[in-house]
Amino acid sequence: YASPSHPYTRGLLRAIPRVDQVGSELLSIPGSPPNMTRAPKGCPFEPRCDIRLPECKTRLDPLTEFAPQRKRACNVPLKDMP
Repeated sequence: YASPSHPYTRGLLRAIPRVDQVGSELLSIPGSPPNMTRAPKGCPFEPRCDIRLPECKTRLDPLTEFAPQRKRACNVPLKDMP
C-alpha cells in the first residue's frame, strides 16, 4: 500500500479518510466507477485517471509482474508515476 503502481489505486488510497490526521482534506476521484459488465476497449479507469495517456482510451497493457509478487496492467510507465 505504500507505493501503488496504478494511478487509480493511488487515487483510491488517497480518498480513504485518515483518523491520524484530524481536519485533513478528504480527496475524491471525479466521475463514476467503471461498469465492469460493459468494459471499454482500453483501461476501464481512464475516464477517472489523473495521469491517463491518449492510448489508455483504446489499449490496456497486459498484466505484468514488475517486482516480486507485484503486478500491474497500466499504460503509464512506472518511471512516470508520481
